[in-house]
Amino acid sequence: MEVKPGGAKGFIARPPSDIRVFVLFGPDEGLVRERADTLERQVVPDPKDPFRLADLDGASVNADAAQLYDEATALAFGGGQRAVRVRRLAGRIADGVIDMVRNPVGEARIILEAPGANKGSAIVTAAIGCTAAAAVPCYHDESRTLRDLVAEIMAEAGLRPGPGVVDFVADRAGGDRALTRLEIEKLALFVGAGPERGQKPVDLEQAQAVVGDTALLTLDSLVDAVFEGRVADVERILQRVRHEGIASGTILRAMAAHAARLMRFRSLVQGGLDPATAAKRVKPPIHFSRRRNAERQARMSSNALSGIVSRLAEGERLTRLSAAPDESVCDRALTGVAATARRR
Repeated sequence: MEVKPGGAKGFIARPPSDIRVFVLFGPDEGLVRERADTLERQVVPDPKDPFRLADLDGASVNADAAQLYDEATALAFGGGQRAVRVRRLAGRIADGVIDMVRNPVGEARIILEAPGANKGSAIVTAAIGCTAAAAVPCYHDESRTLRDLVAEIMAEAGLRPGPGVVDFVADRAGGDRALTRLEIEKLALFVGAGPERGQKPVDLEQAQAVVGDTALLTLDSLVDAVFEGRVADVERILQRVRHEGIASGTILRAMAAHAARLMRFRSLVQGGLDPATAAKRVKPPIHFSRRRNAERQARMSSNALSGIVSRLAEGERLTRLSAAPDESVCDRALTGVAATARRR
């Protein structure tokens, strides 16, 4: 069956009992993992239970799909339903895995993470065509939805945000669920909040002290270095970004999203809007503290920006191939974009 994006959250919270296989796909890897975690906990509350949970690597399953069949048909020692989770299926997904989606066997709940897949991929098509399987899209949050998400996660973390806090965190988050949750957890730790302590107030100054000095800020610095052609700075800042644990795919998506925003910003300014108004019209809006950067970077031609988007999309595609060295692919893409920006 096919799950629509708008209904995915409710579907994951209360999945039908007759659905045995869940294919989580789309560009938001953080959301893929978050929804996989939810589906896993519904069946196996203890993630360390080796008798009821099988946690498999996607590359290993692609190399030997028989292990997925073995785990799906195994019985739990002591009884209870089992869960079989396959993390980061990438590249060409094995025919045996797709066959399992078309014709599920065993009684286990099978959770397949396929962040590189799209609606036209064979594994997604197989899930849509099977009544016992579900294809669940995981897309980046839009501005309004992201703001709601930030408020929701803050409440879960025991935070009561003051004026401007939700907007500030949402602007810094960039649409990635995993990074959004990580930054809010840091903020909660900073102010001493927790769900068991009631709602603790947090003001904008506290949020700026924590969220403004994070992996996201470092990623912004990398974006600026790349799009301003500061080749010498790219390698240095890239090392800091990786030290923060940000994956190559996330880096390339952030770059591509920024290029797309620059194209829209450039178009609005050329259409007669002043830069401040154009920055607010872009989705998601360009934060006022970064508007000057955007003005400088948007001096590139539309053709140059379009070529950059294509280059970054190809780089992200290559990082999803299990045989591809993610870091070298990312490095080449960023170096190429910086060189283009330097020539503008």
